[in-house]
Amino acid sequence: NTPRDFQLDTLVEVLEGRMLVHNHCYRADEMAIMLDMAREFGFHIASFHHAVEAYKIADLLRANNTCAAMWADWWGFKMEAYDAVNENIPMVHNAGACAIVHSDDPNGIQRLNQEAAKALADGIRAGIPNLSEAVAWRWLSRNPAYALGILDKTGTLAAGKMADVVLWNGDPFSDYTRPE
Repeated sequence: NTPRDFQLDTLVEVLEGRMLVHNHCYRADEMAIMLDMAREFGFHIASFHHAVEAYKIADLLRANNTCAAMWADWWGFKMEAYDAVNENIPMVHNAGACAIVHSDDPNGIQRLNQEAAKALADGIRAGIPNLSEAVAWRWLSRNPAYALGILDKTGTLAAGKMADVVLWNGDPFSDYTRPE
């Protein structure tokens, strides 16, 4: 009888579909390889975090039902974060994939509404169709809940769901607006 190897418990949870995989990847080739590996070994990647080159594989993200959690405009700080475009988030959304605005900066995380506004403005400037503030809000609320597997509980305002509601003193996508 082989003793239980607790180091493999997480892997078992992933392979049996009981644990969501959120994968840290910057480059398109790395994300594509991970999607191939997930398909080969029978697990699902819920999201790629940072995903600076997600715009290059937005069709693969859509086909694999995998979200990309991306910065609005933070890039170039190391080699794997160089091939970025400010339209990354709207391009991933426009391809029909799940786009999420994120930040792992303590200041940026407090102003994700402004990060979404920057991504929205970049997408509109680039001529990406069907972008709106409602779409950008999905990048902040609905899509993260979806990636976390809790959309049935939160992420949208609907009867029976948990929600935090913020009242703003103006347009939530403005730098000058503050929560009341």
